[in-house]
Amino acid sequence: MQFPITIGLHRSRFLDTILVLAALSATAAILGFPCSPSIRAGLFIAVLVLAIQAWYSLTPTIKAIRLERTGEIFIARVGEGVFVQATPKPGATIHPWLSIIRLMTEDGRTATLIATVNRKNGENLRRLRMFIRWQANFSGPNDDA
Repeated sequence: MQFPITIGLHRSRFLDTILVLAALSATAAILGFPCSPSIRAGLFIAVLVLAIQAWYSLTPTIKAIRLERTGEIFIARVGEGVFVQATPKPGATIHPWLSIIRLMTEDGRTATLIATVNRKNGENLRRLRMFIRWQANFSGPNDDA
């Protein structure tokens, strides 16, 4: 691999599709549920509010990630032009189709990177998975236990 590797990040169409399908399935289940129209309306509004909340929470906060040969990770947040050093937190999930990595910057802010494969970024996700597995330092205990 040629270092540094800079990977631009964007919203995942895969996760958006899963979210829409889940909301449509919940709506179909509500419509098939035998109850009064007011209860159906309340359930439909609850599903709509939760789907909108999930949609906004899937909005990426990191616009780019830079991987260095030394194992250091730098991120650029959306709306900020500079890369800041980030430390990977324990408990990353690395799979061929999905990678979830929690990063903490020097100022104490935490960012979660959710990367899924699509036609454009398959090679970049492979590089990120290899880097996390072989270069990044996850020496601390898992704080989610």
